This record gives sequence, structure tokens and C-alpha cells, in this order.
Amino acid sequence: MQIMLIAILFIILIAFTIYKINNKFETKEFMILIAILVLGSSLVYYLFENQEQKVPQIFKTKYEKVYNAKIEKFSYERLNNKMVSSKTNFIYNFDYIVVKNNEEYICSSKNVKVKKIEDEFIFENFEKLEEKCTKQ
Repeated sequence: MQIMLIAILFIILIAFTIYKINNKFETKEFMILIAILVLGSSLVYYLFENQEQKVPQIFKTKYEKVYNAKIEKFSYERLNNKMVSSKTNFIYNFDYIVVKNNEEYICSSKNVKVKKIEDEFIFENFEKLEEKCTKQ
């Protein structure tokens, strides 16, 4: 709700600025406003999407390094987006297909806790990873 209110106020501020500069608000000014909004929202979307995919990729590389297994397919779900929004603490569920000893396993790790310290992500319970695997 707060984000929507800020976005609406930002749109009003841009429209008012364009009106004050040109003393009118016609089709040309409306197109400028739309262009600014589209570019701004696509930039914000790109930044959030890039940040969201960073933690799962770190998990994937760390898992492959520690467990000496190749992850073939990988999906994830961020849980604390649904409950509490946090910039430093994250909780994920990971589902993946792993090849161990030339056999494929479908594995899932639930409630993997990740803590962000400055620009580094640390897995709190990686050593005690609750991993459930079934042979495919």
C-alpha cells in the first residue's frame, strides 16, 4: 500500500513538473510521461529480478561444490516474501534433480535460511541441510 501511494505521488509530481515546464499538458507531454513511467518501472523490475535470482544461483554452485553432485534442473520458492519482507534474512525452498553416482534423484530442501551481510550471502543451516531425495 505504501509503495503504491509513493508511486502515485511520483506520477503526480512528474505530471506537475511537465505541466509547469510547458504550461500545458497535451498529447506530447502525455507521451513523455508514459515513456518515463515505462522506463522507470522496467528498470525497477530488472533490478528486483536480478536480485531475486542471485541467492538460488549461489545455493546451486555451493551445493555442487560441497556435495560433488551435478544439479540438472533447479527451481526455488522464496518463502519470506509471503510472510515478512526483509532485506537481510531470506527463507527458501529448493527443488532440484541431482545426478549422483550416475543415478538421478529428485531432491528438495525446505526452509533454507540465508542471511545477507553487506554484499555476501551466508547459508545459516547449509551443514544441516534437510534434504529429502527420492530416486527417479
